Amino acid sequence: MEEVWASQETVLDHYYVKTVGNCYGVIVGNDHTPFYYIGYLKYCPSSSATYWKGGEVFYERLVKTYDPFQVHKHAALKEYIPFYDSQIPIIPVSIIRRIYDPVERARELLLKPADVLEAKASTLIQALQDCTGLTSGIGVTGSILPGIHNPDLSDIDIVIYGWRESLKVIECVRESDLFQPFTGGLMEDWSSRLSKMSGLPVETVRQLYRKYRRGLFSGTPYSIMFNTQHGGNVLLKPPFKTLGEIIISGMVEGGLDALSYPSEGTLENYKVLDSTVKPPYDVTEITSFETLYTSILFEGGDVLVKGLLQCSERLEACRILVGGVEGKGFVKPVS
Repeated sequence: MEEVWASQETVLDHYYVKTVGNCYGVIVGNDHTPFYYIGYLKYCPSSSATYWKGGEVFYERLVKTYDPFQVHKHAALKEYIPFYDSQIPIIPVSIIRRIYDPVERARELLLKPADVLEAKASTLIQALQDCTGLTSGIGVTGSILPGIHNPDLSDIDIVIYGWRESLKVIECVRESDLFQPFTGGLMEDWSSRLSKMSGLPVETVRQLYRKYRRGLFSGTPYSIMFNTQHGGNVLLKPPFKTLGEIIISGMVEGGLDALSYPSEGTLENYKVLDSTVKPPYDVTEITSFETLYTSILFEGGDVLVKGLLQCSERLEACRILVGGVEGKGFVKPVS
């Protein structure tokens, strides 16, 4: 596999980078700085055999899940970012040797898959193209992107760039029988794992499951992530300050901003049920680092929310941050 370059200006969520020391890092979100990307190292060379291999080099997976707590724990480099009022894992631009573009890698798989998993990923991408009519915006990420995947064990991780493209893919996957939902043991495993990670009951976790986010394609697990094609300098965004914890009931408007990472959902109305401090401004949105809540924030509806109350003097508004390392919180659908 040829290593795919991308210019610094185009680096988006779920791009991969190769660093000095031949580690592979994952880019998180679209907002970065000229000096570093928000992201973390996920794979580094191993002295013993592992599931992941590129050429003659085996790789150890440093971060086992996309749980924000795991990512933060294993990140060696962090910077304080005022927009999040938190220390955030980063990858300095100075240590990056290669940048891997998911869309270019997807095109490569369509032309010349190198093994059985790449062939299945190619078939999945082709199925999305046939179903949606899209010729761009579909990328492949995860261990397939840098070519260190295990053909027998790795999943297929897809990332969609652009709101128009994302909506087309969501509609396609919802309606197509080629994409099968988790059932039986797979659903048990997934919901139990997410229940332990989030602290929510298994039944609530199942309510948040959507096959447009993850499921089975020809027997192989897939995940699909969505993203706008635009980014900016995170240091130019308005600063927020964490004031305490808050619990509210309310209604989320629903919308496309929930699909990017971190997810954002606008509050139409809310009632404060408990708070360690009185919000100085109106609470206007929910921001979530936990992707489990993407579906409810995207689709909208009545919710019960617990998280960190963060407020911005510049915006004269507050938000609830969920899934941060300082406070896990939750977003529960209320039926």
